[in-house]
Amino acid sequence: MNTINPETRFRDLADRERIAHDRHVNTVARLVAIEKKGRALSTAEQAEKELSEKILDEIAKSQRNNSKMDEVCDPLFVGARTLLNTQSLINPELRTEVDGGKLLFDSDENQPFSIVALTMGVLALDGATPPPVTLVSQNTNKTGMTIAAGGKGNGLTIYPNVSHPLMDSFTRQFFAAVGEARSYGELADRVLMLLAREGDPDGRGGDAPGISTAEYASVLRGLAQRKVTINEPQLRRRVNEVLDQVQNIGGEDSIADLGIDLPDLEDLADQTIVAENVRVMGPMIVSAMFEELKVFQVVDRIVEQFQHGMLPIGPGNAGKMLYRYWREAPNRMSEQERKNFAAITLGIPGGDPGGMVNREFNDLWIRFVSSVSSFIRQSEVDQLLRSATPSPISHQQVRKAARDLAGNLSLHGYGMAHYAAREIQSQVKFMIGLLQDPEILGSYGAKDMWQVVDQVATYELGGAKTSSRYRTLATCGTIITAWLANNVVRVNAATGPIIDIDQVRNPDVAATHRSTIDPTDYDLVNACELWLADTATTDSQIEELSQPREAPQMTSKPIQIPAMARDMLDGIGDLGVGLGRGTPAHPAYANGHGYRPN
Repeated sequence: MNTINPETRFRDLADRERIAHDRHVNTVARLVAIEKKGRALSTAEQAEKELSEKILDEIAKSQRNNSKMDEVCDPLFVGARTLLNTQSLINPELRTEVDGGKLLFDSDENQPFSIVALTMGVLALDGATPPPVTLVSQNTNKTGMTIAAGGKGNGLTIYPNVSHPLMDSFTRQFFAAVGEARSYGELADRVLMLLAREGDPDGRGGDAPGISTAEYASVLRGLAQRKVTINEPQLRRRVNEVLDQVQNIGGEDSIADLGIDLPDLEDLADQTIVAENVRVMGPMIVSAMFEELKVFQVVDRIVEQFQHGMLPIGPGNAGKMLYRYWREAPNRMSEQERKNFAAITLGIPGGDPGGMVNREFNDLWIRFVSSVSSFIRQSEVDQLLRSATPSPISHQQVRKAARDLAGNLSLHGYGMAHYAAREIQSQVKFMIGLLQDPEILGSYGAKDMWQVVDQVATYELGGAKTSSRYRTLATCGTIITAWLANNVVRVNAATGPIIDIDQVRNPDVAATHRSTIDPTDYDLVNACELWLADTATTDSQIEELSQPREAPQMTSKPIQIPAMARDMLDGIGDLGVGLGRGTPAHPAYANGHGYRPN
């Protein structure tokens, strides 16, 4: 008897479908933009454009019909579904996935959720590369009609490109995944039910629990390694133990779980940069810009005025937020503690003299930003004067600057700084919500939070700074660090392009795109150019800074320094130039980032 909730959603299936759909949207937009510029599309480009347009049209058509059999275009799902159905590996057959990852089958009875989800999860976990999708006629043959998502007839359906070279290797990976999925037997069903309970939004048997197929496969592999069987009396506890390890709950270092293939040195190089350590630098940059604008001090002053009854705010939402902020002060990071972490991560002066300081950050940052800018400018000149393909050496110069910066950020993102950045991010979000409250705005006669900050800083804290400038720098810093974190594999690769020029010239237009979370190459270039513009870095400085230099001495992770050596380094003093100081190497750049303080 099937006791798995049929409303269960598989989150990563929905995420991959959204990404695949956006890829077709962006392909059409990019090629249309090329046509509008007067360049005729090649035969391959024209075929690519027509295919993406037809796929998007079929998806939209199936959604308009409200058939509950929506077409999908994720190559992994489409390829696995086709093989599951055509090889008669499941009964009833799999039709599609809708509404955020809900699986739909031919029948409502004995639906093989576990075998389908586990096969998809193993394929995703092992990095299976499916063939691209194409369109076939629904009445071509029995296979075409079997997988039709929008009903039977003479229309088109999305199908894997079986003539593509990747089809053979994907088929081998698929059958290996099915074999592993079947080997778990009844344990797979029990674990899926337990994970659905853990993913239940309300914890009381909600209608739409959420699960990741990749996590599902990882949990079963972890249980197999621990030799846990269906007869385990504390199965739920064992599942949660493995799930905590998979999700890295409790701060366990996920690097310890990664294997090393010694002959392939590229795998070793990948571990030099920890993506999450790089990503947490985004909140630290935002915090540094908020410190420059005195936002933390402004909020403290508003709370102080509210405490003394000097703020005309009643018992509404603003009052509750101010009171909460005041009550939580002992548990919140102090100004000095923020300065300590700013020194550790960004090299900003003001931290503990005996602590670790990121002295190389400023130089590596501006060098990377300048390298990206110079590379794009050179590629535009090459297109006009010589050829549309930039010199390969330019790619490698940008790659080196990116690798040096990402390695530095990864090194200084270890330890407590990793968690401090998340706490600071939470505090920044709370302050933004507080300063945007209508009661706060009304009390200061302001139209937005920045007018509140300017007013309090001017009258209470000795002067305000240009908020638009630091807001731009904060956003650009977040985009740049997110791009580095998302593209660690590309940065570490020895060959291949580092920036997609086609994407820069024809940026994505998908409405779901968020540049601060999943930035494209265009977002990176735009952020670098904005940074240089807002910091008043001249073209001659950009050209000079973009030239390659020997990377500073850096380890792949923090190394304990002997006490004697540490005392000698402490005696030298703080050499970090920070975000608000001049740098001896480039005094004209004022602070190492190329902009001068007000």
